[in-house]
Parts: sequence; C-alpha cells; structure tokens
Amino acid sequence: MQDKSFFKTLDFPVPVLNAPLKSMSEEEFAALGAGQVVFLRPATAEELVPFVPQARTMPPDTEFNLIMSADGAPILVTDNDEAVADWLEDNEVTLVQRH
Repeated sequence: MQDKSFFKTLDFPVPVLNAPLKSMSEEEFAALGAGQVVFLRPATAEELVPFVPQARTMPPDTEFNLIMSADGAPILVTDNDEAVADWLEDNEVTLVQRH
C-alpha cells in the first residue's frame, strides 16, 4: 500500500469534513452533490476494471488513488499523490472522509 503521509503535510485549499458524514447512509451521502463533494480512496488495478477496462492489462495488485464524487462516480485515477493534490487545488470541491 502506498505511503499516505504525503497528504498529512499538504495544506489543501478545501475544507475537510469528518463527523457528520459518518452516520449518513449511502443514499444520503450521494445526495450531497456529485462533483462538489468528493472522497479519496485507494484501489488496486483489479478493483479498477469496472471503471477502467484497460486495468486488466496491469498486475492486479498495482495500487492507485481514486477521487470519487459523492455518488460514487470516479473522477480521477492516478498512481501519483501529487496529481491528487494538484486536482484538489484546481477544483472547487469539498474533500470528505467516508468510512
């Protein structure tokens, strides 16, 4: 698994929300606003196949980061933490944690 300590040192220009969202159902969370509310999650190439069919050609355990909209649609797939940080800086979104 990739080292996520990179994100602990970044000063993202988007607010990070925690507690209120943990108790929401999937439907409530998705209703928050696709494209405006996003979450970050790790994924392997094998998990990416439904979104990115070309991932079949990669070793199944290759790790990526996904930025997903609140409705679960993938927005960005990358193996580069800096690409995630750049995308978050360039887009007016709210990054939330979803467990």
